[in-house]
This record gives sequence, structure tokens and C-alpha cells, in this order.
Amino acid sequence: MSFQFSVFSFQFSVLTSLRAAPFSFQFSVFVLSFLIFIQSCGKHPEIPITISRLEKSLFAIPVDSIEAHVSKLQQQYGTLLDKMSLELGIQMPDHDEYAEDLARFITYPDMVVTFQKVMAVFPDLKDIESGFGRAFFNYEKEFPDRTIPELYTLISGFNSKWIVTDEYMAIALDHYLGSDEDIYGMLMLPNYERRLRDKKYIVPQSVNAWLTTEFPFNDSINTVLNNILYHGKLMYAMHQLLPCTPDSILFGFTPAQMRWCGNNSTQMWTHLVENRLLFASDQFTINKFVGPAPFTSTFTRESPGRAAVWLGYKIVASYMKREKVSLQELMLTEDYQQILQKAKFRP
Repeated sequence: MSFQFSVFSFQFSVLTSLRAAPFSFQFSVFVLSFLIFIQSCGKHPEIPITISRLEKSLFAIPVDSIEAHVSKLQQQYGTLLDKMSLELGIQMPDHDEYAEDLARFITYPDMVVTFQKVMAVFPDLKDIESGFGRAFFNYEKEFPDRTIPELYTLISGFNSKWIVTDEYMAIALDHYLGSDEDIYGMLMLPNYERRLRDKKYIVPQSVNAWLTTEFPFNDSINTVLNNILYHGKLMYAMHQLLPCTPDSILFGFTPAQMRWCGNNSTQMWTHLVENRLLFASDQFTINKFVGPAPFTSTFTRESPGRAAVWLGYKIVASYMKREKVSLQELMLTEDYQQILQKAKFRP
């Protein structure tokens, strides 16, 4: 309540200053718009989301009674227990040696430390549940015929970030312990990857991962253009589902890298066109533009990796502004040449 009161008080003072000081009109309007934006984001509707924590269930089991708990775990987590076991490289739950393998996993010193770190960073998941609640509220509006996944967390032993099926998504929290986590240094992760291991990236990265399974890329025509526009579609959808999340978080760019993209869109597009890269179809070239990297090697070292994805997003946004189609229609569109033509993109 105190925050809302201060916002309204500030808005009133801004309106008063508009009458008293006309020369400050533009600045005051900017401040007022910003405050209204902050306020509207704070009230963004959401649906209730509860995330089930497989890692807590596992590490709470007394070692001497694991075998007795296996059936309970299977009832509670179903096929997720199978898929987690595959990730960890241990026997499947119906195997005679499963309880022994699982005991080794939850008592292995490195995994015990990892679990302790996970619990220190994530004592609860209220903020993350709220973030997913806002995203899936919008998802239900945009895609009313599609189901919302059940959400779980686990520890994958630093293997996959997600386990995704048609029914659920499980997020490996050991991938989000913070950019300064020593474990990531020991795993020799490069700095540009470590920067994205913060919990603020969980919701946008996970929503993106879910969208890629719901709307997979059709690689029958696998070119640079089709890839940057496909990822541009994903980023456009992300903006609709998470409208209050900063672009730097959605794209995973630093503020400086975001400014570079904004200042160099013409140069990026010109480079792609003049060097006939848009229709390149070899995977090595495609990965240069859409794969994770510290920077885009064909641009400058100040550019972010995947800078062309930002360009793809701008093209898709131009297309959507002109065509007025629904988000569902956009995501089902695979004629990327048509998107480019109708976007009439001018960087």
C-alpha cells in the first residue's frame, strides 16, 4: 500500500508541476508514463501455479529406507522419475538396483553440497511461481486450445536444464545458482554462459524452452533467414507472455549489448544482405547467428552472441504491426519469406 500511495502522490506532483512549469512537459510525461508502466506491471494478472520439488523429496529420504520410498516417488512423479534417472545415468526405477543407485546419488558429497546450495538460493519458489503464473495467464489467452504444463524442479547433476514432455516441464535448479557460483568455474563454463545462470532467467528461459516444444522449427528449409525469423517469432511471443520483463533479460543480453543492437541494426542487416548470408544453409553458418556465443563473430566483438535473433524479432514485430494477425497464427506460420516480404522491414 505504501508503494501505491507514493506512486499516486508522485503522479499528482508531476501533474501539478505540468501546470507550474510547462518547459518540463516532455520529461514529466516520460516520468509519468514510466510510473504508470511500473504500476500496471505490478498488478499484472496471473493464474495460480504450484511447482513440485523433486529434489526436496529425494534428499529428504532417509538413506536406510530408500527402497521403501521408491513406489511413493513413482506415484508422485510418474515418468519424471524415469527421465531424471536417465539424465543421471542410473538404473530405472523398476530395476532391482535402483534404490542402491539412488542412494549413491543423494549421498554423493558433490550432490549433497549442490542440494545445500540449491536450498540456500531457493528456500521457496514463490517469486518463480508468480512469474510463471503471469506468463501462463497470457499463454491461456493467446493459445486457449493448448494446455499449460505441470511444473517441477530437480537437480540434474548439471546435465540438461529442462526435462520437457507434452504434459510437464522440470527445471534443473542446479543450473541457476548465480553467476558467481564456484561450481560453474570448476565446470569451466565460459563467462557469457555463467552470466545467464542467475535465477532471474529461470522464467523467461523456461517459457522459451516450452515454446520451442510447442512450436518446433520446421527444418525442411534450413537457412539463416528462416532460423533468425523462427527465433524472432519466439522472442515476439516472449514479449507478449512476459510484457513486464526487460528486453535484456528476455534476450539474455547485457544493457551495453542491447544498445549495440539498437545502434547497429542497419549494419547487421546490410552485412547479411550484401554477403548473401540470409539464404546460407550450412549449419556452421547458421550457428554463427543463432547459437550461443560470447559475441557474433561476423559482426564485432561488442555484439552479443545471437544478435541476429534481435534482428529477427524486429522483423517479426514489423510484420505483426502491419498484418494484425493473432499470436497463434504467427506461431503456426512457417512461410518465413512471406513474413520478411510483408514486414517491409527498414532497419
